[in-house]
Amino acid sequence: MPFLAHLPRIELELEGRPLNTEIAVADRFFSRLRGLMFAPPLARGQGLLIAPCNSIHTQCMRGAIEAVFLSKKFQILKISSPLRPWLGLSLCPGAHAVLEWPVGEAKRLGLREGVWLKWAELDGESKLLPGMGGRA
Repeated sequence: MPFLAHLPRIELELEGRPLNTEIAVADRFFSRLRGLMFAPPLARGQGLLIAPCNSIHTQCMRGAIEAVFLSKKFQILKISSPLRPWLGLSLCPGAHAVLEWPVGEAKRLGLREGVWLKWAELDGESKLLPGMGGRA
């Protein structure tokens, strides 16, 4: 993810099982504004977490994505897939964050609405995602 290299990173865990993911975190105005626009498609296991955020679009995107909307405590509220480039739009009232990644990742990782994820920082920064639950 060279275009997201400057962003902090987290990994995800489900029911005590690491998901072997590398998720960049867009929690500042400009990183949230840009999101994945103009970026190459993500590889399996890669994603972008945008927080705070409860709606997304796929304008200026080069590939389809899947969106996983999360509560502040990292409960999965909604999974939207596939969202086609340029035409996709999804929202989830009550969501605090959205995870964007390749289509099919939620199924591959065994995720479903209602389950709780945990996250751990890859770079050891303790200021990441202030106020959000789900820390591993």
